Amino acid sequence: MTLFLGINSLIYYVVIGWLPAILLSYGYSEAGAGSVHGLLQLATAAPGLLVPLVLHRLRDQRGIAVLVSLMCAVSAVGLWVLPQQAVIWTLMFGFGSGATMILGLTFIGLRANSAHQAAALSGMAQSVGYLLAACGPPLMGKIHDASGSWHIPLAACALLSVVMAAFGALAGRDREVTPR
Repeated sequence: MTLFLGINSLIYYVVIGWLPAILLSYGYSEAGAGSVHGLLQLATAAPGLLVPLVLHRLRDQRGIAVLVSLMCAVSAVGLWVLPQQAVIWTLMFGFGSGATMILGLTFIGLRANSAHQAAALSGMAQSVGYLLAACGPPLMGKIHDASGSWHIPLAACALLSVVMAAFGALAGRDREVTPR
């Protein structure tokens, strides 16, 4: 759960922080880049309306965790390979990332067998996850500066999204955490 949430936050912070610069480097105007960035915010909120309708019907959330994680991977590759379709990739990323965050937070409650355990899981997942996430934007900015393009940072986000899918498959299993 910690790495599922942490990787999601890392790639989200990278995209939210650098998307306008990425789009400007691909020839978008400042107004166009700002508009697409605004769509990202909207798309991130949309899963809050849809995911809960599906989530309560599933005992096992592995499939949805993998699906929304892979949406993030596909969108990062899309921004790299077909940046002229940035609106599509941004909407896909926003939906995938927003759904992943909802899932990650929901997993905390679903996998705990008591309120005390849920609080402990939440504290660990969010503190370690956000610490990991805070490293993303500066690291990807340094990689961009060193390479002169956004290809490596976008590829890294895609790869990390695939890793996130693997952790989502583990966190989405119908199991409770057992204390040792």
